Amino acid sequence: MTKKIKETKCTCKACGNVWYYGKEDVTKNFGEKLQNLGNEMSNTGKNMMCCTGCLPALFIPEKNLKEVQDLDKCPKCSSKAINKEEIVHEVD
Repeated sequence: MTKKIKETKCTCKACGNVWYYGKEDVTKNFGEKLQNLGNEMSNTGKNMMCCTGCLPALFIPEKNLKEVQDLDKCPKCSSKAINKEEIVHEVD
């Protein structure tokens, strides 16, 4: 019985670089974007407390943002001019 794996093949029109990503990469990317949104909201709340003169808010640490890979951009030259096609691999 064969198992099918779907991937997205991306080809950069500018430099010709070819890379692939799968469903796991899309899920991970979405999760990291959501985490960054939560961290930004937390930092905004902290900054708003400081604007009103809340001294203890100065001691709340800033939340760091993760570097999120843009799946619609070439990892080599950062061009957004890419072709995408869905590839299906059959694995035994």
